[in-house]
Amino acid sequence: MPLLLPRHTPDGSPSALVSDRKDRSVTRRHSSFKRGPRPASASAGSAPRHERRLPSKLLRIVVFGGLAVLIGAAAIALVVIRLTPPAPTDPAALQVRASMDGFTPPALAVKAGRVIKIELASTDTSMHSDGGGWHELAIDALGVDWKVGPESSRVFELPASTPPGTYAWYCDICCGGKENPSMQGTLTVSA
Repeated sequence: MPLLLPRHTPDGSPSALVSDRKDRSVTRRHSSFKRGPRPASASAGSAPRHERRLPSKLLRIVVFGGLAVLIGAAAIALVVIRLTPPAPTDPAALQVRASMDGFTPPALAVKAGRVIKIELASTDTSMHSDGGGWHELAIDALGVDWKVGPESSRVFELPASTPPGTYAWYCDICCGGKENPSMQGTLTVSA
């Protein structure tokens, strides 16, 4: 229920009870006449209000665009860094990269009678649910079972006495194991 207050006449005597709410609204309505003249920016001859805001709106768009470009560049840089394989540690070694997509290259050819150096690198992170980023290069016929951890590489050697022939290798840690064709490769040792 609204609060009822006595209303006073100009001589100070109460004349009637008037609602407090109605009295305040009347005061608000008439108080605008006491403010004086409007500022020049809001006068009838000035630009509409939406045109006066254009510079700040344009500034916000430019700042937002600049931030979007910076964030996009940072995201691209992170992806490129993640996809770059580890740098070779031995330039004389043959490079084999293993990832969830398979081996790169899937085949190697070497001459017999020399020590064969192979650098096996895993480009996967430890966040992979299948194998945790570990990869293997196994050659059953030669008794080879080399393993590397996520985002790392290691140089392995086959002796010079490795007989000529074609040997199949595979990774049995992840990605469907040796049944997956992309996780297989061949080593050809020629005389």
